[in-house]
Amino acid sequence: MTIDRVGLETKTDFFGDARFANLKKGHYTVHARRIGYAAISTDVDLTGRDSAEITFMMRPLSHELAAVTVEESVSPFLREFEDRRKRGTGYYVTDSVLRKSVGSPLGFIIEARVPGVVYLQQVDVLSSTRGPNNFKGGNWCPVTVYWNGIRTDTQLSSIPVDFIGGVEFYNPGNIPVQYQWPGTGCGVLLLWPRP
Repeated sequence: MTIDRVGLETKTDFFGDARFANLKKGHYTVHARRIGYAAISTDVDLTGRDSAEITFMMRPLSHELAAVTVEESVSPFLREFEDRRKRGTGYYVTDSVLRKSVGSPLGFIIEARVPGVVYLQQVDVLSSTRGPNNFKGGNWCPVTVYWNGIRTDTQLSSIPVDFIGGVEFYNPGNIPVQYQWPGTGCGVLLLWPRP
């Protein structure tokens, strides 16, 4: 609260009360402000001999904020995933598909979405039918797995589906250069964490 003419200022207590002492006789304007309420003021004539009580009834006020534009933002973890998905050179399982599949083993989700792979649950391996050692006649061709860009031997069943934000699969002929190495002849699976 402030009082014009004398430049006094104070804050209200817990109950909303404020006091100004020793004001001389005269005409004053008292202003009250509070965040979330419209400012209010009133004129007061004081006699200088007694106290005066003023009650302010403040009106709640909402402020109009500037319009906000939300632009699509790609997680740093999924930037590579989104860049390649736009080019369409592999097979992709997006976050929205994974969210609908929570509770299913990751290997079966991939097998249902990517042609040419089979999830061998008994050995917890994703196997390609298109690699040089496909699993005809009992042989299997294990796919190389990368987690967040790093090659891993982690079993698929140990990765919770709700931790994954994107899945990419590449057959041997179209593996991105940075994920090619001599042991990737059966294909590459790239798993990207959720942000």
